[in-house]
Amino acid sequence: MSNTESNPTESYGPAEPESVSVPPELTSDGTKLVYLYLQVTGESTLDELNQSLEMKSISLLPILNTLVTKDLVNREGNYYLPTAT
Repeated sequence: MSNTESNPTESYGPAEPESVSVPPELTSDGTKLVYLYLQVTGESTLDELNQSLEMKSISLLPILNTLVTKDLVNREGNYYLPTAT
């Protein structure tokens, strides 16, 4: 085994895809998709989300606002990052 595994106490960073689950309070398919994408990638800008998920900014902004309000995602400058679980 390699010692390159990430420290489990880190706040941000990509999650292992098989370890990601969706919080039960997320009911919208779009919100679940954005949440899972951020969990797997670790961080993303609005433009990156727009291109990767092929969603318009007008749809992404309310979803991101919901995730930030529920403390599931943090915004740091232009980046959206999943909160520590």
